[in-house]
Amino acid sequence: MEKQMVQCEDGRRRQARIHGMPRDEGDFKIWKASVRLKGKHVSGEAWYSYKTKTWYFLTDPEGKHAHLMERLQTQLREDSIRKLQEQRKVLESRHIIEQRKIAEHRAAREAIESEIEEIKEKIANLEYGAPLEPDKPLEYSRHVKRQ
Repeated sequence: MEKQMVQCEDGRRRQARIHGMPRDEGDFKIWKASVRLKGKHVSGEAWYSYKTKTWYFLTDPEGKHAHLMERLQTQLREDSIRKLQEQRKVLESRHIIEQRKIAEHRAAREAIESEIEEIKEKIANLEYGAPLEPDKPLEYSRHVKRQ
């Protein structure tokens, strides 16, 4: 029997008791193993990665006290899901705010583009010799008599 520090499925590092003959599977070497959890031995497999030189522990679903690790995994998964959902809500509200800003900027951009087009037309008319027309209609002076 050998002891190794392993990375468990719940993210914790624990000491595993490794026994039996290893088998090779791809880039891993696998032994039968067990870890202590809440005063009980959880049976499973210790996987050694040749690439990362890291030990992992995976519970045997049919093994002894596997339900202890499953509860921890379920709780961690639910916590992770809740945190991610909160992050998603924050991002969605920011997205809505940014969409409103984009709509406002788009309207301002369109107004500016229309002004630019009007100025371009005035410039083109002046280049062709047309008189410059005022923006508002002409008004008669009070001193001029109309007939």
